[in-house]
Amino acid sequence: MAIFLAKTQLWTSDTYGPFVEGCMKGDNVTEERCECLGKYVHKHFSDNEVKAIMAQQLEGAFGEKVREVVAAGSQACLTP
Repeated sequence: MAIFLAKTQLWTSDTYGPFVEGCMKGDNVTEERCECLGKYVHKHFSDNEVKAIMAQQLEGAFGEKVREVVAAGSQACLTP
């Protein structure tokens, strides 16, 4: 049931596709890694929070949490 809910949230998310597309504009990235990071970020943040992240509204404690989650997600999504 939890897997179904997670997949449903990604399919209905307004930010997952744009987040992955933005990630793909980075250096030395792969589609697989960006999709992994997109899923990781969306597990930790709501669509509204991801919109703020994409708009670079990263002030205070929220910004610190974003940096921590993105760093952990980037590490978790490294391809061997």
